[in-house]
Amino acid sequence: MKKIDLVAMSIRNLLRRKFRTFLTVLGVVIGCTSIILMLSLGLAMDKNMEEQMNNMGNVTLVSVHCMGNGNGELFDENDIKEMAKVENVECVIPRLDIEQINLSCGKYRTFQSWFNITVLSPEQVEILGYSIAEGRNLDEGEEDAILIGPEILRCFTKNGKEPDWSKEMEPMPFDMETEMLTCDVLEYDRQTGKPVLESENGKFRKPKDLKIKVVGMLDGSNYQEANTIIMTRGLYEKLKKERAAYRKALGWYNEEDEKNDKKETYYEATVKVNDRENVTGVVEALNNLGYEAYSDAEWLSEMEQQSKSRQLALGALGIVSFIVAAIGIANTMMMSIYERTKEIGIMKVIGAKIKDIQYMFLMESLLIGFIGGVAGALISFILSLIMNASGEKIAVIMGMYGSSNVSLMPPQLLGAGILFSMIIGLISGYFPARKAMKLSALSAIRTE
Repeated sequence: MKKIDLVAMSIRNLLRRKFRTFLTVLGVVIGCTSIILMLSLGLAMDKNMEEQMNNMGNVTLVSVHCMGNGNGELFDENDIKEMAKVENVECVIPRLDIEQINLSCGKYRTFQSWFNITVLSPEQVEILGYSIAEGRNLDEGEEDAILIGPEILRCFTKNGKEPDWSKEMEPMPFDMETEMLTCDVLEYDRQTGKPVLESENGKFRKPKDLKIKVVGMLDGSNYQEANTIIMTRGLYEKLKKERAAYRKALGWYNEEDEKNDKKETYYEATVKVNDRENVTGVVEALNNLGYEAYSDAEWLSEMEQQSKSRQLALGALGIVSFIVAAIGIANTMMMSIYERTKEIGIMKVIGAKIKDIQYMFLMESLLIGFIGGVAGALISFILSLIMNASGEKIAVIMGMYGSSNVSLMPPQLLGAGILFSMIIGLISGYFPARKAMKLSALSAIRTE
């Protein structure tokens, strides 16, 4: 029998019992739609996890705080050396802090430190993985240069104008090649916006402002980089000296401040681990030494475990739906055999090949799988568009915070869904087809 005749006969047999065929195909549609949607949600969760990883910055960095160094004191050089001896630690970079720094450019200025200030050498900038989108890296020994993240330009407001917190601040217009920033370490009166230049001993002269050039703009692909200012140790020492002199003039400089200035101490240190897989072990080792260590990689690992659990649950739901659909196809084919027993017997008597009979039933189950798969893929695509259009609440439920899409539907997934439906149809129809093939011709003809 020709293949085209087998296909035509299979289609006629399916159309002969339209309602039962419809219900069987519906089972495949539900199963195919379920598993495609479940997988599309899983793909969206993976992409959301990747976006969160990129926003977090370098996950091989471990933050160590001074509250946990055993005695509640600030870190010193001995603590830094002890951290550096921990296995899998590449380097330890202590954080150097300046209490107050204000930047201005023309008619724009900042009155609070709305940004992170990091003191790094050019080599440490590269070690920590900061990427420079425009300009260049710092040079060793520079005392008038900084790197800034793009969000720093949003920290400026016009002189005498309070920021409008009800809306996102506009970035200050700035040309890195021609303009410079002015820096001071003064305290400003919140009501008048003027610098505080008076103490119990009377007024004093305003310290000279420092001119600083921006030599590079950080990529800003994650929150940490976008809101960071990086300066060299030389500039830090200059600003620290200016700040100490200003505090003395105000009468705020005490013995404790003088002690800390003479002995270099740190509030926090950043530990660079050689590989993300070793971050957890380094955090545990540092905590065992009495420090308070934390890494974003720990949170990320928890999120990955939760994501995998959700994806397994979603996949299980899709598989169960397909199993139910497979049972429906098998049941339909078995019922078809019982109803067409005499027809099968006549076909054998008039010379139809046994393989042709098997192929006919397999073709019917394959067509059911194909039709159900195509319909399921189409419905899945439409539902995916609807979910992405109004899926913000679904994204929150799924733990996909800040995600633009809750469902990803690549063409490969739709094709795989159709192919899988056809395979399920073939598998479900195999045993009924074998049963039809083995029927005795004489017994089949005698059957009413």
